[in-house]
Order: sequence, then C-alpha cells, then structure tokens
Amino acid sequence: MRASSRSLLKVMIPIVAFISLPTTGHSENKETLDTAILAKMAKLKIPGLAAAAINSGRVVWIGTYGWANIEKQNPVTSNTPFMIASVSKPITATILTTLYVNGQFELDDDINEYLPFSVRNPNFPFNPITFRNLLRHRSGITDNYEGFYKQYWDVADGDPTTALDEYLESYLDPGGKHYSASDNFLESKPGGQYSYCNTCYALLGLLAQQISGFPFEQLSQKLLFGPLQLKTTGWFLRDFDDKEPAMPYGLDDSDKFVPYGQNGYPDWPAGQLRTSINDLSRFLSTYLSDGNIDGDSVIDPDVIEILSPVIPDQGFHTWALGGDGNGGLLYSHDGGDIGVSTLLTLNRVDSKGVIVLTNGEADIESIANEIYRSIDLLSTKNND
Repeated sequence: MRASSRSLLKVMIPIVAFISLPTTGHSENKETLDTAILAKMAKLKIPGLAAAAINSGRVVWIGTYGWANIEKQNPVTSNTPFMIASVSKPITATILTTLYVNGQFELDDDINEYLPFSVRNPNFPFNPITFRNLLRHRSGITDNYEGFYKQYWDVADGDPTTALDEYLESYLDPGGKHYSASDNFLESKPGGQYSYCNTCYALLGLLAQQISGFPFEQLSQKLLFGPLQLKTTGWFLRDFDDKEPAMPYGLDDSDKFVPYGQNGYPDWPAGQLRTSINDLSRFLSTYLSDGNIDGDSVIDPDVIEILSPVIPDQGFHTWALGGDGNGGLLYSHDGGDIGVSTLLTLNRVDSKGVIVLTNGEADIESIANEIYRSIDLLSTKNND
C-alpha cells in the first residue's frame, strides 16, 4: 500500500546484525555523513540507499550505499533505478500542469469534458470534479483498497497488463465492473474533504493522455524526461534494458532480507516511476532553478509556482507542506510501497532540497533530516 504524502510508511523493524555495505561516489570530506547514514540504515534494516542534496539549485552531493540486489551482489550506484512509489505524483503533476500552462485546459474545468467516460460523485451528481480537485486530493474519489485495489497489489509482478483507461473506467464509471457508489466515493462534495488518493493521480495521467493525444509515457518523455536528458527513468520495467532496477526487500520472521520482486500497477501514473538518483536530482535541481538547467528552460516557472508557490497561502497542489525547523517552509512528498521507501523535500526560498531513495521498508525521515542539516557544509566542502 502506498504511503500518503502526510506521513511516511511506518514499519517497526528490529535492530539486528546487518550485512556489510559498500559505499560509492563520495568525496573524502563526507565521512561523517556517510557514517551517520550507514548507522541509520543498519538500525532501520535498509539494504540499499541513494540520496542527493541540492543547494542554490545545484546538486552539491550524491551518496550511494548498500545493495541494489543482495543475491547478485549488485551495489547501489548513482545510476541505479529505484521504484519511487508516490514520489511519482509530483512528476505526473508537473507534466499535467505543463499542459495547463500551455493553454490546453483550465484547472477548474469539469474533467468530464476530456474523458471518454463520465465521472461524478454519486452523492453529489451535479457537482463537477475539476483538475484542481484531483491535484489537491479533494475530489471526493477514494481508493477502495479491500474491494478493488487489493486484487492488483497482491498479484503485482512486472508491468501492468490492464490499460490505464480500462482500469479507471471500470472503477469510476457507473457501468464499470468494479464501480461502487458507496466504496469508491466519499460523502464529501468535490473541493471539500482532503483524502489522499492514488486513483485521482492515475486519472490525471489519463486526462493528460486524452488532452495531448499521446500515451502518458510518451508525453512524459516529450515534455520532461527528454528535455531534462534523463537517462535511467521510466514508467515500466521494459524501459530498463541495460539498467536493472533495485530489488525491493522486506524481512522474514528471522529478520533476513526477502526479495519481493518488481511490482507494477494499473494506476501507474500515481506511483510506479522508476528513476536513478542522478536523474531525480537533475529534476529537483531544475525545479529549484525556476525550471532552468544547462542554460535551457525546461520546466515553465508558472508550473512550479502553481504546484509549490513561494507564498503557500495562495494555494498549492500535490505537495505536503511543513517546516525546516528554522522558520523555513518545506514542500515534501514521500512514497511507500512493498519493499520501497522514498522521500523528496524542497525549500523554494533557499533553493535547497533532499532526495532519499531506498529498496527497504522504513521511516526514512531521520535520514533526510540528517542530510538537510548538512547541506551548507556539503556545499562548502564541494567549493573548497
């Protein structure tokens, strides 16, 4: 089950003897941070981890630790693709909002104007659901885990075999096989109650597909992955011919690592992106540089301001909002799936950010905090 953007996936993990961890890609003045991260990995039972720090819109540090695949003894590198779970949502939102900024729809449009089937909350049949409602998790649509999602998640292995539009129509259209007025919708009108929603972000991916005329994976490449020159990023396992993604791991009853396999879900725009720390840090550094990288404008600044405004009381989308402990505001999103815990956090005012990707189940917030506190030091050391 994917974690919400409000709290990390909480898994109680006992402290036991840990496997020997390789570390790669660190300069000689990062030993203290390396030691702290390795200690936390041992305590939390995390087999592999990749992390990055961004300052002033520039990647100032990348760290890689542990194993991408224990059985094959493949260490994590800066090019290892990780399943990032719900950290996929800001990527989907960036792509969708680019279409809005390009004038292809309005945020307060009724989504039914763009869909091949009709979506209404049956409790409020005359209230249209808008793009803004979906982006903010306030649509009145809810994830029916036990009645619907579980059948996919329990058998997930490899790329999804159900088409995105078919999956969503069966869940949201009154004539759909898995439609349930009581279980798939809240008794809250669109724009009302906050309820974290994977289905909503899958629906945003389909809407982007319908509006643009491109399959969402192709649109992602056209608008974001290609312009950013991302080399190890894709929505499906078939996108990684020569780069094997990190294996997700859990623990058995004797606290030994157990590989879970590579999961794929039919609501994939909500949480199935795989990417490396090199690629995701390139996205975040661009996001924190008003959309610019290598002298090119890749993400429209209006997209960034809509999703994560410098003054958040103007309304924000996708991200969770918190503080950095020093009066600064942080936008964050985490991700949790079977054998996966991830976190991305950013401070737009200071242009700072941290990414943590793992192939284990743990609360990784303390690791992200350790890196965030070290950003200025890491930046100074890199400039020596």
